[in-house]
Amino acid sequence: MRVTVLLVDDDASSRFVLATLLEDEGFQVEEAGSFAEAGRKLAAEGARYDLALLDQNLGDGHGTELVAVLRARLPRAKAVLISGSGDEDLGDAPPPDAVLSKGIGFPDLLDQIRRLLG
Repeated sequence: MRVTVLLVDDDASSRFVLATLLEDEGFQVEEAGSFAEAGRKLAAEGARYDLALLDQNLGDGHGTELVAVLRARLPRAKAVLISGSGDEDLGDAPPPDAVLSKGIGFPDLLDQIRRLLG
């Protein structure tokens, strides 16, 4: 069974590169370029994601807010918040499974993902 990833990033070039790298590793990737688009994908009938990679600073919202939506809709899915600083104040939001710095190298990101997915 292929792992399905929801990749949320408002930077199209970053999203494209990461999606391509993940697909090359055998992941099935669905992309969202905004908070609103990610919310629609998560709310869609039959939505099934094993993992969400969430950029923290989206033009129309924050990745931390999407963690709550993901947990409510798909409680078994893993959430990884990707932040410019790697150290975000989550406030009252449910914690993601991991918080990573945007500058993380792909091999390290892949290791983190594989560890989370078991």
